[in-house]
Amino acid sequence: MKRVIDIHCHRECARAASLVKSEADRLGRAPLQFGSDLTKEVNRRQLETIRPKMESVEVRLADMDEMGVDVQAVSVSPYQLFNWATGDLGRRAFQTINDDLAEFVGAHPDRFVGLGAVQLTDTAAAISELERCRRQLDFRGIEISTHVEGEEISSPRLEPFWEAVEDLGMVVFIHPTGFTDPDRFTDHYFFNTIGHPLEETICAGRLIFDGVLERYPGLKFVFAHGGGYLPAYAGRFDHAYHARQDVRHGLPRPPSEYLASFYFDTLVFEPDQLGFLIDKYGSDHILLGTDYPYDMGETDPLGLLNRVPGLGPKDIALIGGGNAERLLGLGP
Repeated sequence: MKRVIDIHCHRECARAASLVKSEADRLGRAPLQFGSDLTKEVNRRQLETIRPKMESVEVRLADMDEMGVDVQAVSVSPYQLFNWATGDLGRRAFQTINDDLAEFVGAHPDRFVGLGAVQLTDTAAAISELERCRRQLDFRGIEISTHVEGEEISSPRLEPFWEAVEDLGMVVFIHPTGFTDPDRFTDHYFFNTIGHPLEETICAGRLIFDGVLERYPGLKFVFAHGGGYLPAYAGRFDHAYHARQDVRHGLPRPPSEYLASFYFDTLVFEPDQLGFLIDKYGSDHILLGTDYPYDMGETDPLGLLNRVPGLGPKDIALIGGGNAERLLGLGP
């Protein structure tokens, strides 16, 4: 195998957190304030545990070596996708996130690549920062959420943004920042264990049925958490497409044909589920992902990959790093 590349791993930006703190407190948008009281307490304790992994590059590199990961494609922690921070504050927050990430990556360019972040509440600002990420900071992709403060990322407002993403050849890593309908998801960490995969399912469906992939076929979407629930039940979309005019209206091809253009990470925890993803969508569309350094992550990603029955060395090499190397343009 060539280099092992982790597409799904995170880092906090302390400078951006400090920049938005006053406004976050005023709006009640302090990080990780969701779920039951017990969930909030677990989140608080978890942050204490993972703080060294977030702040110390030495700890991170040691963990990568232990997991067998050569390169991390690092994105900001999802709760720091500050789309609620509008106007000048939002622009400065995302610029700070990207500058901080570029500095972090630049210190160890053989071990890290950056996935930037953009202010999607402002289309023009998002395009400007996207171009800066690619042309000045040499990022090969960005991380975005499944929605923009409740607005779909397939919104007509974002058409110029998707055109720019396609033109620049940027990878788009999609990761939820919570669940948009939380009333039944407060307890038991359901907003994450059920809500995150459901968010990804809704997001993928909107990108397909709202025609984003039809209009911009060159977009490269990578979904966290194996793409949520949709990849395992895509046949329901296709059945409805052929059965009902309201489903196929404006969509020239069956949904599964668009779904096949998506990429998914390996973060599904079970070898049989990962094997299904690989069999269904091809080893050339699956990328290694760990969700480092969180407790919902995979600490033995290569072990999981090697436990998939019948997976050959070529497939393992593609999933382990070859696909990420190709998508991100990380040639030898």
